[in-house]
Amino acid sequence: MDGEADEVFQQAVAELCAAPLFESEVDPEFAELFQLETIGGWLLLGEALGEMSEVQTDGIISLARELANSLDTCMDDSLTLVEGEDLRERYLAGIGERLRAYGVGYFASRNLEVEGKCHEAILAASDDGELFTSAAGRELLVDCDDYSNEMLSALRSFTKDVWRSSVPPAAP
Repeated sequence: MDGEADEVFQQAVAELCAAPLFESEVDPEFAELFQLETIGGWLLLGEALGEMSEVQTDGIISLARELANSLDTCMDDSLTLVEGEDLRERYLAGIGERLRAYGVGYFASRNLEVEGKCHEAILAASDDGELFTSAAGRELLVDCDDYSNEMLSALRSFTKDVWRSSVPPAAP
């Protein structure tokens, strides 16, 4: 990316670096650890923009996969109710053999699906750099936003449980 979008991204990364993090940075909760890993990924991406090496690209892809797997594992191991379980189960029941072969949970499967679409779009993009202004590019951005919003919704379920458990019950 270059031009205005690059400047906006760099400004967002700078603001992120200057922001206070959490009340308890010594013992962060799951959602906070997830956020810290995500922030690290954005910083890595910000450093790599324009001259992204294969190693940096692999690192970013691996981080996204690990975070998706981590969220699936946490959801499986937790008593926290995450809205949309029936939709996630239907998605997993309907995925093709290519994704099923990985034997991973919902978010890891969705991540692989989105990753595959990104890869296809990048390979199909012309050299004129209009990936994000093309119809396929706009559809890809919608898919990425949908996936990100699902992850955010799941993470909010964990922060609500933490908040509920840390707030003393109201007096009778």
